[in-house]
Amino acid sequence: MLTDAELALRARKRNRLFLALGLVLVLVLGSVFGGRPVLHRIKAWQARRHAQTAFALLEKEQWNEARKEATAAFQLWPNEPEAIRAVARFLSRTRQAQALEFWERLEMQGGLTRDDLVDEASIALLAGDDNRAKRSIAALLSGKNGAPRPVDHLLEAQLAMRQGAPIEAHDALQKVYGDSAATGREKLQAALLEIAIAGGTEAWRDEAWSILKNISEAKDAASLDALTMLAQTAIAQEKLPESFPVTVLDLAQKLEAHPLARAPQKLLAIDLRIREQKEARDELIAQATERWKTGEPDELTALATWLNGKNEFQRALDAIPLERAMQSRDLFLQRLDSLGGLGNWKEIKDLLDRDTFPLDPVVQKMYLARCNAQLGEKAAAENNWQRALEAAQGDPTKLLMLAGYAEKNNALETARSAYDEAAAEAPRLRAAQQGRLRLSQATNETKKIHDVLAEMLAIWPNDPAVQNDEAYTRLLLLRDGGTAAVPSTPNKDDTAVVPPKEDQEPITNNEELTTIERLAADLVHREPSSLPHRTLLALARLRLGKFGEALDAYSNIQVARNALTPSALAVHAAVLAANGKADDAAAEARDIDPKRLLPEEAALIAGIPR
Repeated sequence: MLTDAELALRARKRNRLFLALGLVLVLVLGSVFGGRPVLHRIKAWQARRHAQTAFALLEKEQWNEARKEATAAFQLWPNEPEAIRAVARFLSRTRQAQALEFWERLEMQGGLTRDDLVDEASIALLAGDDNRAKRSIAALLSGKNGAPRPVDHLLEAQLAMRQGAPIEAHDALQKVYGDSAATGREKLQAALLEIAIAGGTEAWRDEAWSILKNISEAKDAASLDALTMLAQTAIAQEKLPESFPVTVLDLAQKLEAHPLARAPQKLLAIDLRIREQKEARDELIAQATERWKTGEPDELTALATWLNGKNEFQRALDAIPLERAMQSRDLFLQRLDSLGGLGNWKEIKDLLDRDTFPLDPVVQKMYLARCNAQLGEKAAAENNWQRALEAAQGDPTKLLMLAGYAEKNNALETARSAYDEAAAEAPRLRAAQQGRLRLSQATNETKKIHDVLAEMLAIWPNDPAVQNDEAYTRLLLLRDGGTAAVPSTPNKDDTAVVPPKEDQEPITNNEELTTIERLAADLVHREPSSLPHRTLLALARLRLGKFGEALDAYSNIQVARNALTPSALAVHAAVLAANGKADDAAAEARDIDPKRLLPEEAALIAGIPR
């Protein structure tokens, strides 16, 4: 029994309730079906913001902060292109081969910018991925990303150098010199590359020195680097050529007067003066020590490094007492080096055991291991090497540091394990693979050497050096009696011909030999001045019984005496013997230290009378 007004009020309340319930339902459904995309967009936006910060920090070379921002961007939203770009750029600029994985991922998401291509090509060259580098450089030079720039031609030159084409590299560098837009830094890089490819071509070397001198006339960072390069060249050479563009003392004055020169450059200038005034060495060192011993920590570090490099260990300790050395990690490590140079291993051990200065665990344990070894504490040394290895696990950079230090201190098992782990973490890390190869070569076991080279070839199938060395060791392992092409006459000591090793594979047909010969011929065609390529070609033809052609492999090549390795001499001697040039073969064989040959190489010349 409600009035019309009451019925209308009830209806309005019911409608409001239905409306509220509808709104609630819409909100619930929206949060369920629309909240996730909104959240994703927010995370992607945050990732882009972190990435932009990372880019700015990379330009300032603030590596630690850039790494944190790039990592934060990638963790927020791994599929965000800018986040992937930030990680790839950081890894490229810090010379880490893992960058290639991220550049490939970014390319699949929509392509690479010009700056991306430059970074990708640079890290691909460093990692030995010539195909990747060639593709990126071709894209830069194609004009699709704008007219080629000086940096593109620098990359072009580096690729040509890697592929054994110095003339093509020189042509690319001329484009840098002739580009009015090229900066002093880019011309400096071009000059350094030209010096690297010059070899015995004095005109190229002199041109590069002239470019460096022109760059050095400015007052910027590139000019300081040019002066530094000229100074290092002058110090390294006993007698400078007449074409060297500046006198040593003028170079010293320019270094000292440069507005950006700091302690390292000014100490280098003193090195130049010592070169010209050897009788004043002690006085100049004393003056430098007095001048810099009250400097800032970075100046003290430069002084300590300089003094230690001259074996002036006690002078370094006297100039930089422990309380000053505690001001920075680098300075503290230089003090440890000074103590080590004097053989004060007990004092180093006490400093490390007391945690006098907070060091990275890897650094602390490897220094302790060296102290233990020097003090005759074998078990403690092994324990600390193992602890250093455990502390470095998962970090290729630390593993490489540990491997190099262990190798230098003859802890070869630790070095081998560290190189292996670094290679497992980052297979394209060239330094790790080269370390593995170097240690396998120290065993003098051809099979182990070939195994490492075969793994490297799988990673860098187009690298000429790896192609050559893998084919050479594979060729040595092919068994044909070891001396098929060498007269079996016993030598003067009546030493029998070395028999083939059991792990050599029998040659059942010439197919593999012919394949290796074709590869060697192609490598020689691409790099005619390479003695290793010529050696491979000669050995392949020798094994095929093509004695005359094996000797022809050495035609039209001039090699400096210091470039003749025992391996190259052994192959050449075997080829001479196979062609009836017994006296020449014997003369070469007498110059070879058999301890520096692989067993299969020694077998090649075992039948040559000496």
